[in-house]
Amino acid sequence: TGGTKVEVSDATVTINDANATAITAAELSAIGGATTGTVTVTNAIGITGDHDQVTAALVTGGTKVEVSDATVTINDADATAITAAELSAIGGATTGTVTVTNAAAITGTTAEVTAALVTAGTMVEVTDVTVNITDASTVSELNAIAAATTGVVTGSVTATGDALGALSTSSTDAITITVSDDVNISELKALNGKTSLTPS
Repeated sequence: TGGTKVEVSDATVTINDANATAITAAELSAIGGATTGTVTVTNAIGITGDHDQVTAALVTGGTKVEVSDATVTINDADATAITAAELSAIGGATTGTVTVTNAAAITGTTAEVTAALVTAGTMVEVTDVTVNITDASTVSELNAIAAATTGVVTGSVTATGDALGALSTSSTDAITITVSDDVNISELKALNGKTSLTPS
């Protein structure tokens, strides 16, 4: 704060607010950027901000602070574009729960989206985000990703009719389904209930 701040270069800083204390991500990154020394948050504070602010506070070299079990709320508006890699980096920066509160639009490869929404240690909690997967997935990978959100999942899968029988995406998901063997009419109709697109 101007008028009260002191100039430091490589001082280390310990932030010792009590558990659940609300601190904005912008406040933390400002502290992190004020010194080249390590800034450590010792308790399970509650951090709030949009994904850019939280990235600056917990991920970006030069502004990040070290946390252990802080909880994080990412509050970008609906339809805000966020990469899956950004989310998993935030998820991996704390053992506390990271929650995306609104229907953001997440994009990434199958591996990146899995890290952001499924993998313990890097995943974040979502409710109705939309997901755009930029490469082909397996049936099990799509099932795990689709189970993490009620939002529309866009992706693609190629598999046998038998394997696709286990696909659990919904008719609102935009899944490009390619059947790699012959299927009968009833099997094809069943696939129609797993995507908004026409299986081929």
